Amino acid sequence: MSAVLNKSLMDIHPREIKGMVKDVPTLPVIYQELFQKMQDPNIAVPEIAELIAQDQSLSTKILHLVNSAFYGYSKQIKTISRAVVILGFRAVRSAALAISVFDYFGDEDSEGVNMLDFWKHSIAVASICKVLARELNINQQEEAFIVGLLHDVGKLVEKRYFAEDFLEVCTVAQEQHLSWYECEKALFQVHHATIGKAIFRAWNFPPSVVDAVQFHHNPTASTKVPQLTALVHVADVLSYSLDLGAPGAWPPKECDADALKLLGLDMERAAGFQEKIEEELEHAMEILKLLD
Repeated sequence: MSAVLNKSLMDIHPREIKGMVKDVPTLPVIYQELFQKMQDPNIAVPEIAELIAQDQSLSTKILHLVNSAFYGYSKQIKTISRAVVILGFRAVRSAALAISVFDYFGDEDSEGVNMLDFWKHSIAVASICKVLARELNINQQEEAFIVGLLHDVGKLVEKRYFAEDFLEVCTVAQEQHLSWYECEKALFQVHHATIGKAIFRAWNFPPSVVDAVQFHHNPTASTKVPQLTALVHVADVLSYSLDLGAPGAWPPKECDADALKLLGLDMERAAGFQEKIEEELEHAMEILKLLD
């Protein structure tokens, strides 16, 4: 752990975050190469399959996931090539993104928050995002799912590299009945959303992920993917109504009215999607098996 990362979040100015994340180990090269190749509209299935096959763990987990109830195919998918053909590049990319981040933070302990609850919240937000995108005819279902899954990764960076600050947020948020974001703003100049932005930008994640993660608590500030950011914000708030809110703090006091307006949604209509959300959530929880 570098000297920079041993600093307290209290001592870090937002302008320092970009330099700070240079000291955070990146994802394995294979994942970065995979993400970059999947941005190429002319990429061929065999090339993607060959790249994934170089990592036995990644191959095994992707096949496990696509054969689970999450995707619901009746016939077993036995090869990566077949998985890519049937599911499409975006769905496989989403699976690879999830696997890579789960593996990266797979050794986190539960001090401060229950890590299983953390991932359940992430999966819940991802599932709600996907359902809302589908029901509102927003053609970004896979992007919505993956951003929902990754929206709080900045908290894991805090937990790993700023453990004392992380535990302080847990304590103060509970004592003062604050959401995590509210507590961070009260204590520090930086927060998990800006840390997440810096991490994903450094890891060469798609700009849509970077922007939506950065502004998921301030959706009206998003200029690149405002609908996607609004989806994540609303899904984050709705997750608490399912008792799958983020652990370690109190629920946000309200949902951003402008985010709801942008989506043409209100909380009453959103509540009407609960049955479809629960169905999606039941399937998506298969992702937790990737943590084994």
